Amino acid sequence: MNTPISSAIVPGPVRNWLENLSKGNLGSINVLAGESETFDVMDPGTASPLTSLPVSSEEVVGTAVRNARRAFEGGSWRNESPDQRERVLLKLADLVERDFQFLSVVEALDTGKPLEEAKFDIEEVATVLRYYAGWSNKVSGQTIATPFELSAMTIKGPVGVCAAITPWNYPLPILMYKLAPALAFGNSFVAKPSELAPLSAIYFAQLCEEAGVPEGVVNIVLGAGATGSALASNPDLDKIAFTGSSRTGQAIMTAAAKNTTKVTLELGGKSPQVVFASSNLAKSVEGVARGIWTNAGQVCVAGSRLIVEKSIKTEFLNELERFTNSYFVGHSLDSRSTMGPIISMAQQEKIRGVLDGAVSDGAELHEYGRVSDVAGFFQRPTVIDGLSSSHSTHQEEIFGPVITVSTFESEAEAIELANSTRYGLAAGIWTGQAGQGHRVAKSITSGTVWINTYGTFHPTLPFGGTKSSGFGRELGESAIDAYTELKTVVEDISE
Repeated sequence: MNTPISSAIVPGPVRNWLENLSKGNLGSINVLAGESETFDVMDPGTASPLTSLPVSSEEVVGTAVRNARRAFEGGSWRNESPDQRERVLLKLADLVERDFQFLSVVEALDTGKPLEEAKFDIEEVATVLRYYAGWSNKVSGQTIATPFELSAMTIKGPVGVCAAITPWNYPLPILMYKLAPALAFGNSFVAKPSELAPLSAIYFAQLCEEAGVPEGVVNIVLGAGATGSALASNPDLDKIAFTGSSRTGQAIMTAAAKNTTKVTLELGGKSPQVVFASSNLAKSVEGVARGIWTNAGQVCVAGSRLIVEKSIKTEFLNELERFTNSYFVGHSLDSRSTMGPIISMAQQEKIRGVLDGAVSDGAELHEYGRVSDVAGFFQRPTVIDGLSSSHSTHQEEIFGPVITVSTFESEAEAIELANSTRYGLAAGIWTGQAGQGHRVAKSITSGTVWINTYGTFHPTLPFGGTKSSGFGRELGESAIDAYTELKTVVEDISE
């Protein structure tokens, strides 16, 4: 029988904190939860529970929204000086960096991703907080030309009570894409992290108190679909931001429509990586590999469709195999791990079902790398070859370390294949020809296109999707419009 690796190598402070959570000590007044029902938070690398948490009932969700409304109407945060909001967000960033190792371990355990990947995530959290802290006192309106007897201007104020429903694959960074600008511009906030990975959000709620965010401005509720549904359908919200599956996004949009609540949606993807024969082979192989194997392919922008020029297909796949065979698939805290597990047994079984179906339909499967013998939800990096580009494996999000292969012989054919799904979140282009990258990028329908790189994020870069991948943009200046309301003020100055 395998010994759970968590019990052996989880640092003592994290282990103690998890034990306190299981006793109902959530550590912050910002976390609102019920008493009658609980759920287990699993370590996907051992298939064993990390802790147990209380579920936030519909009544508790209502209380969280009311707390946010009272905080907003009371003005303790929205009427605070922009300079003070900046100071609080900068303090939050300092606290994240102070507790960097703790948060990194928590994020790694909760999601299953290797610790080194989790560290990048926590670094991003601090960076996003600092970026929007700087925007707190820089949002302005404009003076508008009017007839002589009038004076007119626009001003930008907070939207009001904002809600976020966030996924498990990048729990704290994606929450921060929404929370940081919302706080910077004076909004109050209710967040429901995924029940599969809620731990970093709970800890962050403690940091909000320590940084000086007023009571009621940030609220965390816990649970699965019922909790999210209760939040999305609450009529006292002014804005909902959601990142997750297209199906859930449609349900949230339907619920929001009944209350005319503003919505931004960042949904699924089936992102192409287009590789031209002119590209640098070593660089494109590594870029394609990291674009799909990172976080075990459980990434909205995962480059899960390899579209490679026919003349180099065999060479490219041989090099991809060589590169990926060095991978070790294991527990997040195992120093050998270059890729972690699938988030849950249900998701692992879904992936295996897709692969079995592909084989039944005539696909060739190639599985690479080595897998830990510790119990966990592991899946080796896998290439699906030999199926038509219209097959479901090319068309639907698998959300795992699985990439499909198709070929092209002309630039026009490559563009057609890249645009051949209902998604439009991201795309990658690998080329050595000057101008080709930008030319192809203009023709690909996608919210983000990377050229000779993949998966590059920064707070300054707007991010979001088109088609079934959603609408609205996060990060960059785009978040100003997402979390502020434009007001026009007109005055008669004739007397």
